[in-house]
Amino acid sequence: MIEAAWSCLLQWWALSELTLGTWLWVGGVLALGCFVQRTTGFGMAVVGAPLILLKAPAMVPVVLVVYGFLVSCLVVRRYRREVAMGDISMALVGKVPGTLLGVWLLLIAPMATLEVMIAAIVLFAVLVTLFKLRLPVNRSSLFGAGFLSGIFGAVAAIGGPPIVLLMHGMPMDRLRGNLAAFFLISSLMTLASLAAVGKVPLWLLAVSLSFLPMVLVGHGLGAALAPRLPRRLLQGASLTLCAAAAIGLLLS
Repeated sequence: MIEAAWSCLLQWWALSELTLGTWLWVGGVLALGCFVQRTTGFGMAVVGAPLILLKAPAMVPVVLVVYGFLVSCLVVRRYRREVAMGDISMALVGKVPGTLLGVWLLLIAPMATLEVMIAAIVLFAVLVTLFKLRLPVNRSSLFGAGFLSGIFGAVAAIGGPPIVLLMHGMPMDRLRGNLAAFFLISSLMTLASLAAVGKVPLWLLAVSLSFLPMVLVGHGLGAALAPRLPRRLLQGASLTLCAAAAIGLLLS
């Protein structure tokens, strides 16, 4: 039994084509992304997608969707009293056709095109966070934000910026709770859609789960240091890193 399990692990590792250095890079990026998300409320995939894509493109978007779901579970558990499904229900409706379109793009677009798309999504996320534009929040805008979130989430696991653009005026705890609830449900939708078209092979899921210890360390450090570190400084540093990684993708 143990020998069979070990044999499967070795086969999955071979299929991943990851070196130890690349595995450590991906794990470190995920830990950093979890730290940023726990301290600022948003940003794991924005940090993770361009940096992981530089070293391990086969891991994107599945590894980020998996940990987006797990981190959202942790955040929802903390802020469950702040969640108001009425705030996000229409966005979840828009998420469905957006996810289907995003998966279709993932299937037909060459990797070079996907890299440009992901870099553009990351830069859009940076601009949204920096300028905090005010848009009317209604059923139409929520549906549109959910639709864009579905596309961005399927292509790069970066479904947050369109929703944040609408909801950033909420009190911080309510924002964190609603975003986490939205990401929890939408991550399941994205993962199911990717699995349906064969984009979530067992080896990829297994290798993704191997990063769990590092993710928990990043989340734990974020929880411990969040009250002690200035949120604006952390956000500024993470946005600079994201922008640099996105520009690096465009120039590579």
